[in-house]
Amino acid sequence: MNTILKTTKHYVVLIVIFFIVSLCNVNAQECSSKNKPKKEFFTFGPKLSVNFIQESFAYPKEFVPGADLGFFFRITPARLYIQPEIHYQIRNTNIDMGGWPMRIVQFRTHHISIPLLIGVKAVDLKLFKLRFFAGPEFSFRLKENGIETVFQLGFQTGLGFDIWRFTIDAGYSLLGYMDSNTNTYSNIFKIGLGFKCF
Repeated sequence: MNTILKTTKHYVVLIVIFFIVSLCNVNAQECSSKNKPKKEFFTFGPKLSVNFIQESFAYPKEFVPGADLGFFFRITPARLYIQPEIHYQIRNTNIDMGGWPMRIVQFRTHHISIPLLIGVKAVDLKLFKLRFFAGPEFSFRLKENGIETVFQLGFQTGLGFDIWRFTIDAGYSLLGYMDSNTNTYSNIFKIGLGFKCF
């Protein structure tokens, strides 16, 4: 039963990605057929990121790669812009279980991540933009294998590039565990690639 559910989830994700890419291609063709480009006030699109997680409670202290898949929304009244995002995040953490030789076990957790970013365009050209951004980030670990949902709150900062319709972001997040009695936190580096549909 679990195998069937996992397979179904994979098909659903692929169908959603195919639909989004198709929508973006249609819109891109419509925009390219016009002579005058519109001022970009609102845009949104899919975003895929590679993350590198280091948990403060884990040993050894190393960054382990994972992945994010989601959407970004950008409102740009001027050089300043607002960019909320929502991501389905997969985190991998290596933990030494003790013994000799060292026995490393990888734990995988699934999260919903919601950054609320405010940025500024330092360079704003027709086909190239350089941006800086920062803002709060909220994260919810999904309940799995009897582990209760965990809420994290933190801060994200970074820089980004826009080249034509592609957007590349590199950011760092520091997230603290809000329902923990100990001083535990997550260090996260992310590099993401998005595509502006509108």
